[in-house]
Amino acid sequence: MAAAALCYFKTKGDNLHISGSAFEASGHGWWVNIDCSATKAVVTVQLQEYFSDGTWRNRGTPGEKTVRSGGGSVNRATGRAACDSSKLTGWRSVIDVDLVGQPDDSDKLTTSAQNIYCRRN
Repeated sequence: MAAAALCYFKTKGDNLHISGSAFEASGHGWWVNIDCSATKAVVTVQLQEYFSDGTWRNRGTPGEKTVRSGGGSVNRATGRAACDSSKLTGWRSVIDVDLVGQPDDSDKLTTSAQNIYCRRN
């Protein structure tokens, strides 16, 4: 039995930012279909905070949502982490896309680090 061929899609994410509605770090993830037969994917967004020892640590609860390709406010997942103080701190997100009903690779997108006025204690 032959293995199913992987298809092509792009994992996308925005720059991590302070949420406009709450004092929390927020980041979004989505996918753009190139040639997949899948019409939906489970997108997971995990926020990470930078520490002075040079490590990135997972923060908040990962956001997960089953969405169609394309992004926009309806077709994206959101990761969030509450801020304890307004100290300037590095943040990024790690985004994983798992196609529904079709095999895909295990690659994840790590967004560029952003310094925002949000720190967890």
